[in-house]
Amino acid sequence: MSKIRLLVVSDVHGRVTALRRVLKNEPEANAMFFLGDGLFDLDGAVNLLPQPLPYPVYRVRGNCDIGFEDPNEGLVPIGGVLFFYTHGHLYGVKSEYDRLAEAAQARGADVALFGHTHHRTLMYDRIPDVPTLFNPGSLRDEGVYGVITVEDGRCHYEWKQVEK
Repeated sequence: MSKIRLLVVSDVHGRVTALRRVLKNEPEANAMFFLGDGLFDLDGAVNLLPQPLPYPVYRVRGNCDIGFEDPNEGLVPIGGVLFFYTHGHLYGVKSEYDRLAEAAQARGADVALFGHTHHRTLMYDRIPDVPTLFNPGSLRDEGVYGVITVEDGRCHYEWKQVEK
C-alpha cells in the first residue's frame, strides 16, 4: 500500500498568503483537513490558485466562522484509519481533552483532529483504546500546520513551518 499524505490546517484567522503557501508547497498531498477559524480564508486561497485543488478538503466550522453552514464535526476513513475531526470549541479543549477523546472513541475513531487552542498537540495512548489526539497548531499564531502520513493503517505526525 502506498503512503497517503494529509495536510491538517487550523486557525488561519486572515493569513490567506500563508495558507496559499501551504497549498502551493504541498503538491504531494492526497487530502486536507481544515479545522475551522478561517473558512473565508480557505475559500479565498483556493479561488486564487490557478486550478482547483486535486484532492478532497474535509472542513468544519470554528467558533469564528460566522455565516458558514459547514458541519461542526466529521468522520472519514483514510488508509485504514478512521479520523474524527472538529474545531474543538464544542468539546472544551482549552481546558481539557477528555470530552474530545470520549466523542472520538464513541464514534470508533482512531484519531481525533482539532484546533481552537492555537497550540500544537499530540497525545498518544493516554488510556487504552482512546484515540490519538492531534492539533496542527495555528497558522496565524505559530505559522505551522500538520502533516500526517498514513501507511499500512499507521500514522506518522509532524508539524511544518510555513515557507516564506
